Amino acid sequence: MRDRKEEVNRMKVCIKGSAEDIKLGDIQEVCHEIDKILLPTDGSEPAVAATEYAVILAKTFGAKVKAIFVDTGLEALEYPEEVMDEEVFEGVHPSVKGLVVAKAMCERNGVECEVEIVKGGVAKRIVATAIEWGADMIVCGDTGRTGLKRIALGSVAETVVKGSPIPVLVVKAE
Repeated sequence: MRDRKEEVNRMKVCIKGSAEDIKLGDIQEVCHEIDKILLPTDGSEPAVAATEYAVILAKTFGAKVKAIFVDTGLEALEYPEEVMDEEVFEGVHPSVKGLVVAKAMCERNGVECEVEIVKGGVAKRIVATAIEWGADMIVCGDTGRTGLKRIALGSVAETVVKGSPIPVLVVKAE
């Protein structure tokens, strides 16, 4: 009996196409697994809200999180590993604080997490890092610290959504 159940679990069917093309009999157990979640953060309120969602999803699915900040070369940054105590945390750049918050939130919720500062163009490096790391999902805030807001999404979030070959969850801060 157990062998049969394990065989059925391995034989999951992914349904593709529009609802118009799907027959109800074709619908089986969902087959998408989430093992790796990329979390770009800049320490903004939407990024911290996205961090919470990423940790909730990782905890639920047993996934790991990789939190990144994309350094465009305009700021002098400390590395997150150097900032794990309260005294040092107070004087740290907000973007690095976002990585520290992500690491602490993961640790306190039993979620495996790595943090990294990557360099380059923000949206392009987010998508490239997700692909290179083999992420199953990107979770990001709708707008960042730049304060540049567009009608629906911040320009970085919008560019990531448009340019990513993997699912992107965009989280709005209240």
